[in-house]
Amino acid sequence: MAEGTMRERAIALWEGLWPAALKSAIVRYRTWILATAFFVATFLIYRALSPDATPYNNFVRLGDAFLHGRIYFPEDVPYLELIIIDGRYYVIPPPWPAIIMLPGVLLYGLALNQTLVSVVIGAINASTVTAVVSSLRAKLSAQFWFTVLLVFGTVYFYAATDGGVWFFSHTVAVLFVFFAIYATLVKKWPLVAGLCLGAAYWTRQPTILALPFFVIMLSDRWLLPAEEGKPLWKRVNPEPLLRLGIGLGFFVVLSFIYNYMRFSTPLDASQHRLPERVLAQPWFNHGPFDYRYIPRHTQAMFEFMPILKKEAPYILPSWAGTAIWFTSPALLYAFFAGVKDKLAIVFGGVLLAVTCSFIMLRQVGGLYGWDWITFDIPSQINLFPFFFMIPFAIYFGRHDKFILACWSAILPIALMLGSFAGTGFSQFGYRFSLDFMPFLFLLTMKGMGTDLKWHHKLFIVLSVVGNLWGVLWIHQFEMSHYLDLTWVQF
Repeated sequence: MAEGTMRERAIALWEGLWPAALKSAIVRYRTWILATAFFVATFLIYRALSPDATPYNNFVRLGDAFLHGRIYFPEDVPYLELIIIDGRYYVIPPPWPAIIMLPGVLLYGLALNQTLVSVVIGAINASTVTAVVSSLRAKLSAQFWFTVLLVFGTVYFYAATDGGVWFFSHTVAVLFVFFAIYATLVKKWPLVAGLCLGAAYWTRQPTILALPFFVIMLSDRWLLPAEEGKPLWKRVNPEPLLRLGIGLGFFVVLSFIYNYMRFSTPLDASQHRLPERVLAQPWFNHGPFDYRYIPRHTQAMFEFMPILKKEAPYILPSWAGTAIWFTSPALLYAFFAGVKDKLAIVFGGVLLAVTCSFIMLRQVGGLYGWDWITFDIPSQINLFPFFFMIPFAIYFGRHDKFILACWSAILPIALMLGSFAGTGFSQFGYRFSLDFMPFLFLLTMKGMGTDLKWHHKLFIVLSVVGNLWGVLWIHQFEMSHYLDLTWVQF
């Protein structure tokens, strides 16, 4: 009793040191305080672990070209992916990242550090994610853990600290998708949501397939409550949908104009005009896009493992990629969003645990020559449990608008990405997952619930460790040839 009384007195004394007005202000503005803290912490950590600069600064160069009245480079630039048309060199990815960097390019020219800009954008995104999470979770501890998961526990960590052309596009696109999510879930601003989704599209084109999420989550604005005898079409208020469409359409039209100036067609023909040395590679055996490439991507998403060695450093990231569940095991909780039946949770958990353990054991078996575990398996058979878990998750979440909206964004994007010849290499993890990562993250939040348990926090910590491993091995140790060792390879 005495101990409890002393503790209560200590708490009362501590609280008494703070003026009531200050405590009230902290409570009122705690989201802004947390968002600012995450901005500062993310910037410092990202910058400390990022390379000094990137040779793949396509967007700095493209911004410089814009300022000189061109949409192309007049000469080839080594180590950059460019399309050559009539002696002009065009940057392959959409140009929005270059446009948002124009003020910096205007001030610093080609000396602008694209990696540093990427780090700043990553820090801004940390604040944005904090705002989104705060709107969905009231507890400060939950806001902290979930923001840490996205910022440091997914391959966004690596992409934002890399800053190279492909990764910079991902970093910018994820930011604008979260802007769109915030405008939709928190502010209910269809026009702003459309503009932000459009900006994401003009950065990473597959993100436009997330449109169903925003249509569904804005349904309380455009679909009036049901009334007896009132047909569905009379319940539709088209204004919010028009606002959403106008915002998105603005960037779609800009994209059409930009593509017409480059290719004499409003559609982006860049992948069909890749250099012959690229199209001649074996992974383009069916052209740039074909549904027969989907198995490659499912392997990259679910099966690719790190490279194991018997000598230091023992475990290496693979440039070919690493399964999403290995780099970010916390995201497995997305499959359990909306699942209330304990038996179903146990069944799904055991199924995933056995499958993931089997895949990892086969990797270890390959190192030590364990024939009993490295036997041949028909393609995709060992990935069936992951394929099963997707309809499993949709079935149990079928009555939840939020869950269905997330899956309506994830699946179209994933299928579109799966039809592309390349799987994203050179990369850490599976970088294409960033195109649907915001929605997978939202499902993970839903799957973990409002009260985080010890196992939720453990999986978040494992996710942070997994991504920190990749950032350190590639950005720090490989680039400095630390201990004269090889730290990453195909």
